[in-house]
Amino acid sequence: MGDIPYSEIRVSRSDLEFNKFIATSDDKVAIRTLVGNALVPQSYDYISLGYTGSDLTTVIFKSGGVSGTTIATLTLAYSGGNLISVTKV
Repeated sequence: MGDIPYSEIRVSRSDLEFNKFIATSDDKVAIRTLVGNALVPQSYDYISLGYTGSDLTTVIFKSGGVSGTTIATLTLAYSGGNLISVTKV
């Protein structure tokens, strides 16, 4: 699936009312993010997921896209296949 220009995005009335989408400088679309908890203290626009086997083990939040500034890193720990902790690094 390729990038869709912002001008061609069709969104619902509620999406527009809540301003969920924003245009980027190259006429692409980005989803507006909100700060919702203490683990991720600032707005972000990129999330990188890291896996060990089939387990999600790291979540990196960035502002400024893939090469932007890291806002927060979460490390997930497992025991016996069960998630046992989430730690902010």
